[in-house]
Amino acid sequence: HMAVQGRSNLDTRPFITYTLNAVRKDQETILTNAARTTPLASRTLMSKVAASGKWVPFTDETAVDGTGIPQGIYDPEGVRGDIAAADIAAGDVADVPIVIYGAIFDKDRIVIENSKTLNTVIGATTVQARTVSDVLRERALIAEDQISVSQYENS
Repeated sequence: HMAVQGRSNLDTRPFITYTLNAVRKDQETILTNAARTTPLASRTLMSKVAASGKWVPFTDETAVDGTGIPQGIYDPEGVRGDIAAADIAAGDVADVPIVIYGAIFDKDRIVIENSKTLNTVIGATTVQARTVSDVLRERALIAEDQISVSQYENS
């Protein structure tokens, strides 16, 4: 008899594992970006343009228009999924759900664009210097390690 090893590549972990009076705004708007060439992935960390209130992915901690500070997570929970690059390039995308407060989430599954991380330092040369993770904690958005019994083998 030959030994057989079974494995599963199904990952059924929820992204948000616990809520603390979570607030999700369901009718937010993502700003047009004519240069966008990649889809906006579910669970992307988002920032908001202060002047317009429209959302963009967090990509630059040095930006001074409000977008240098992450303020929410695009989390469609199966309602919408990834947003096509062509949709963002064509115009503002309306009715987008963004979690802005009160959730514990899987730190390994958040998407942060432009090679930024939860450890990226915002306001590095100021007395307000803090990491992305610190800023999210101020909004009760807590990144935690999650343990899964259905994790990929040899991952």
